[in-house]
Amino acid sequence: MMKNNFIRSIAFLLLMAIMLVLSYGIFNQLVRFVGVIGVSYYSDGKAPVQYVEPETGKTVRMAYSKAVLYDLNQIFVTIACGLSIILVLLILKNYVSLRLVETRIEFIKKLFIYELLTVGVVLVLYPFFWMMCTALKPSGQELVLQKNPLDIIPVEPTFENFKKVLNIDAKKLALVKSGKIDAVESKKNFGTYFMNSLLVASTAAMLVTLFSSMAAYVFSKKNLPYKDKFFMALLATMLIPGMMFMVPQFFMICKMGLFGTKWAMFLPHLASVFGVFMLKQFMDSIPDSLLEAAQIDGASEWQVFRVVIVPLSIPIILTLFLLTFLSNWSNFLWQLIVTDFDNPLSITLPVGLALFKGQYTSELGLIMSASCFSIVPIAILFIFAQRYFIEGMTQGAVKE
Repeated sequence: MMKNNFIRSIAFLLLMAIMLVLSYGIFNQLVRFVGVIGVSYYSDGKAPVQYVEPETGKTVRMAYSKAVLYDLNQIFVTIACGLSIILVLLILKNYVSLRLVETRIEFIKKLFIYELLTVGVVLVLYPFFWMMCTALKPSGQELVLQKNPLDIIPVEPTFENFKKVLNIDAKKLALVKSGKIDAVESKKNFGTYFMNSLLVASTAAMLVTLFSSMAAYVFSKKNLPYKDKFFMALLATMLIPGMMFMVPQFFMICKMGLFGTKWAMFLPHLASVFGVFMLKQFMDSIPDSLLEAAQIDGASEWQVFRVVIVPLSIPIILTLFLLTFLSNWSNFLWQLIVTDFDNPLSITLPVGLALFKGQYTSELGLIMSASCFSIVPIAILFIFAQRYFIEGMTQGAVKE
C-alpha cells in the first residue's frame, strides 16, 4: 500500500513539474507577444533612442520599441511565472480536495491526458504563432534567431509589413493622392485580393451547395429510369484527375469571354460530384414518410425540398459549404491560369501571395503578414460552424 502511495505521489509530482514548465513556456511566449504588439503600436514611427545595455553597460543607439522591450522583459517574465504558479496551485488544490484513492488516481490519469493534449495543441498552433511573430519583424530579420532557437518573439517589432501589404504606408498614399499612381495601380494591394477571394469563395460555396443539394434530392428521393447507373457513372468521373480538365476548361472560359473575370474562377467547378454523393448519402437517412406527409398536405416539390429536406440536412449542407469555401479560398493553380494581371480585380488571395515571391528572393515578412489575414475567414467559419461540421461528418457513422 505504501509503495503504491509512493509511486502515485512521484507520478503526481512529476506531472506537476511538467505542467509548471509547459505553462511557463506558453504564458511567457503569449505575454511577451501581447507586449510586443502593444509596444509596436505605441512606438510606431518614433525615432531611435540612446540605450544603456544592462549586460555590457555600453551606450548604443537602437529602435525605441527595442529599448522598451528590454526594459519590460523582466516584467513579462514575472507575469508568466505568476500565472504558471497560480495554475499549478489550482491543480494542487483540486488534487488535495479529493479524499478517495481511486479518485486521485483518475485525477492523475486525466492530468496526464491533458498534458499530452497541451503538447499536441502547441505543436499544431506553433506554426501560426511563428507566422504572426515573423510578420512583426523588420525586413531582413525574419530568420534571425535569438540565443534560444524557440524564442521567436521579435525584438524590433514593426507594423510596416502590414502597411505595405495593405498599401497604406505614407509614401504610397502620397503617390496616389498626387496622381503619380493611377487608379488601377492603386488597387494592387492585398485588401483588394482579399475581397476578391472572399467574393469568389462565398459565391462558389453557395452555388455548389444549392446545386448539389438539389441533385442529391433527386438521386435520393425520386424514381427515375436508370437512376442508379447514371449515379454510378457520375461517381466514376471522380477517378479522373482534375488536371485532365484544366485545358478544356481554359479553352471554354476563353471562348465564353470570361478570361480575367471572377466568373472564371469558380464557374467550371460548380458541378461537384463529391458534394452530390455526400448529400445523397445523408438524405437517404431521411424517412420517406415525411415527404409523403408534406405532399398529402398539398406541398409542391419545391416546398418539400425547402421545408422538409433542407432543414433536416443543415449539418451536411454546412459541411459541404465549409469544404467548398476552403477549396476555392486556397485554389491557387486554376486561379493563376485565368488571372489577368493587368486587372487587379481579377487577382485573388493565393495569386496575390505568390506576387511577394521573386525569382531569387522572397519577402518573407510580407508573405507572413498577408497570411495572417488569409486564415481569418477560415478560422471564423470553423469556429461558428464546427458543431454542424462535426455532426455532418459523423452523421451515419453509427447505425442502429
